Amino acid sequence: MKLTNDKRNKILVVAVVTVAAIGGLWFEMIGSIQGKLAETTRKANATRQKIMDMDRVVHDAESVKTNLLVATQKLDEVENGMASGDLYAWIISAIKRFNVPAYKVEIPQFGSPVESQVTMLPNFPYHQATIAVGGTAYYYDFGKFLADLENHFPYLRVQNLVLEPGGVANPDEREKLSFRMEIVMLVKPNAS
Repeated sequence: MKLTNDKRNKILVVAVVTVAAIGGLWFEMIGSIQGKLAETTRKANATRQKIMDMDRVVHDAESVKTNLLVATQKLDEVENGMASGDLYAWIISAIKRFNVPAYKVEIPQFGSPVESQVTMLPNFPYHQATIAVGGTAYYYDFGKFLADLENHFPYLRVQNLVLEPGGVANPDEREKLSFRMEIVMLVKPNAS
């Protein structure tokens, strides 16, 4: 059976229109469904990630609690060693106990401590006290003394250090240095 050109063109137009209509429906319906499916998958993955993050936080809560307890205990230990009461007596006692004969550092001069707020950090819970001290020592002994002092007392720092030749007449002590420095220490506000 032979189709005429007119019938064949009409069938061809119907076929093209049908394919175009099916393609349009496919892109319109299936495309939007695929977009919604992709959005739903993205939201599901985001929710799954949030749940995993929450599980990690819950799981890590015990270790955070343990770390906080350890840090609190360390802070309590440091605070127990901080200056309290009579600051002049405290610093003299602490320096004399620390300054063992192995250091060979003589510190006969202690000024009066001056207590003030710590201005470097706002709302800092401690006060600071500054005391001027002076003495004599050999360079190496004094350097070791200073390093060990600041390592031993984590709440104490040395500032405004001045070193000068000792000017001693004794030839054995000619290499001694005279020093002046300020020792700044943290003090609990309710401890003074």
